[in-house]
Amino acid sequence: MRLAMSMLSALLLAVVANGCSDSIGPGSIVGLWVEDSSPAGNSLDMSLALNGSAISGQGSWCGEALGCGLTTVTGSVTENRIHLVTTFDSGEIQTFDGTLTSQNSLAGSVVGGSPGGQIQLPHAQSFHRGGDPPRTQ
Repeated sequence: MRLAMSMLSALLLAVVANGCSDSIGPGSIVGLWVEDSSPAGNSLDMSLALNGSAISGQGSWCGEALGCGLTTVTGSVTENRIHLVTTFDSGEIQTFDGTLTSQNSLAGSVVGGSPGGQIQLPHAQSFHRGGDPPRTQ
């Protein structure tokens, strides 16, 4: 009886400890992410999936004077560190390196450019977990 109670207590403690865990790990990247602080008329969102440490996904973008379009995303995750390469249907490619700062926040820096064009200087970029993805126009 004591052995059964001890095992039950240990199991209950493990379940409670796991349920209270607020850890940020690779699986936290899965879902819809929306760029923070986009200038008016601009937006970027991406829906990300995870297979092992490989990230893949799709998204959409809008630029005030540029219209809207689609993106593909590839990358990798190690613990809470994220590396993403976003390819826009306009030809631009952005590389993002950042950190999952919480289950709902992703912050880092991005460098972008077009093939054969000038490379932008790195600048801060952050995302928050989103709801339904915006529709492309």
